Amino acid sequence: MLQKIHEEINSYDLIPLLNRSNQKPIDIGNGAMSASVTPDGRICSINRPHQKHGYITLTSMEQFPNDKWYDPSFVRNYRKELAVGTSGFGLLPQKRNGTPEIYLLDNKHPYFYFHDSDVDVSSSFFIEKEWGVNFLKQQINLVNKTDVEMLFPMEVIGQLSLNRASYGQLTEGGPIPIPRAVLDVSLSRNKLVIRNPNLGARAEVSIFENNEPVLLEDVNIRTTKPFTLNQVFYVSIQPYEKKVLTAVYALDEQEQIQLIADDYFPSIEDKLVEKSSTMPIDWKEFVISRNINYIVSCCSVPTNGESICVITDHQLLPLAWNRDAYYMMQLLFHSLSEKQEETWRQEVKRIIKGHLIWMFEDAQRPDGYWGRAYLTNGQSKDPIFQLDQQCYPILELCDYYLEFGDHGMVLRLFPYVNKILLMLNEHKAENHWLFKTGETPADDEVEYPYHFSSQVLVWHMLMKLDKVNKELNLSEVDYSVLANKVKRDCLANFITKSSEKELFAYLTDLEGNYQLYHDANDLPTVYAPLWGFCEKTDPVWVETMKFAFSEANKGGYYPGPFEGLGSVHTPNKWPLGDGQELLFAWLTGDKEQEEYVSRKLKQVVQWDGLFSEAVYEESGEIASRHWFSWPGAFISSVILLKKSQAD
Repeated sequence: MLQKIHEEINSYDLIPLLNRSNQKPIDIGNGAMSASVTPDGRICSINRPHQKHGYITLTSMEQFPNDKWYDPSFVRNYRKELAVGTSGFGLLPQKRNGTPEIYLLDNKHPYFYFHDSDVDVSSSFFIEKEWGVNFLKQQINLVNKTDVEMLFPMEVIGQLSLNRASYGQLTEGGPIPIPRAVLDVSLSRNKLVIRNPNLGARAEVSIFENNEPVLLEDVNIRTTKPFTLNQVFYVSIQPYEKKVLTAVYALDEQEQIQLIADDYFPSIEDKLVEKSSTMPIDWKEFVISRNINYIVSCCSVPTNGESICVITDHQLLPLAWNRDAYYMMQLLFHSLSEKQEETWRQEVKRIIKGHLIWMFEDAQRPDGYWGRAYLTNGQSKDPIFQLDQQCYPILELCDYYLEFGDHGMVLRLFPYVNKILLMLNEHKAENHWLFKTGETPADDEVEYPYHFSSQVLVWHMLMKLDKVNKELNLSEVDYSVLANKVKRDCLANFITKSSEKELFAYLTDLEGNYQLYHDANDLPTVYAPLWGFCEKTDPVWVETMKFAFSEANKGGYYPGPFEGLGSVHTPNKWPLGDGQELLFAWLTGDKEQEEYVSRKLKQVVQWDGLFSEAVYEESGEIASRHWFSWPGAFISSVILLKKSQAD
């Protein structure tokens, strides 16, 4: 069938999505602009950074209400609606028989084929940049398969609203109110313009037929609710003729500046001609490729100059966590062993270097420490001290130097490193080389202030810093001595017993009180043997991880057909926890458990290769956050790490 109906891709490969029940809109981006397309070919949202507000979106969803920040149930439902309930908007054939076939061009560009007996209809999405403006371009190819003229009905439909991203969190650390939505909407000839003067933002949509403007009915209104568009036009297609329709979408923070010039004509992807082929895929390779692509295209957001903010997702929470971003960048590091082209190496270097500049020089630290989460403009959203988030930027700087040898970047940023290390001393226990935290890596409050996996991370950071320091002679401090003190006091203060077996406690107050628990967010614990903190045969570490994956881990482990490690933060099984179990099984040589976890991951992965925050342990369906880059990045890194060790 594909040989007949699809247009050739030439330099593109046509790749099907995974056959999975967990589905979400399909993503595309170039860093500066991102978008998602629903399974029926409508646009879910178009997004970009904003210097004042962080991130703005052209979406069919009504703006998040300012009185719902502290309502976790509402936040969850709002997020879910973005993934599965949004009506979307865009240019579509009016006659649609069932759901379209969906592919990815070159594993990047969403491609839809609509079944029609008389006219072949394919819709492709690309993001391009011309004269400094980023565009989402939708190209629809219509081919008349009959020997008579066809008048083919097309529609421009959907709800549209232009507003700031919500930033709604389950554990709200300080909401940033959204400006009241005011939408000035005008439609003249082939161009729709939406302005939000309260936001300082503008969106434009222009529609063409074979590079000629498509004339639509005029509209001129002001509204505070999403604007509904529903217009139909007809395309005349001669026998066996092809017509190309193009919708061009632009979004910017310059409210008064025209984005799409009056004399603009879109380039047509003529590479889409008459032949195509589908590529066979291995689900693990697909997952790795899609997660790398998602990080680069939708989460690595250029801000000022060389700076790049790495957000955890482009749709639900377009905010930056140092923790999440570190593991996302780790996947890019790991990818260098697979994709060895120099152009890719330079791209990875550019992104990680830009991210380091953003963290150290752009992200605000009004109290001397990095906050919980950040807007793309560097504004700290939640000024809460989390110990682990202070370590990840320094670790990433060390990893960057050890991979790329860029000593100039280390010299540029090392003064900031010194300030962070001095600040950490303010959180050190009086009589121990252990450090307090205000929240866990799950963004939850702590019962006791000393958190085990964060101490392992401090140790790892100091050991990496010592290695870099010995090469570059940055400081007279012997960081390995400090690291050994941290490890010594960890072993002296965190080991306790459960069922007569020794294991590491999750939290302690250093006065004999402990909390036994393990969370999907606590990756340093499972990484401890790989980092050299302990041996993979260490009985205390082994018991800690066995406890993590058992029902004794109250609030952390969720039994059921899709059982596994999760988090009290979102009380269900997390794919991030499956990633930990996969790594643990590999490190301990348990091939049966490794295969079992791989089967679980294969079942809960979404059809586009990305993983959610949480799934229901009884059904495997998405429970929370369809968009969340961290778990897929971590799982992909584990797969690549195992492969590199095998090679």
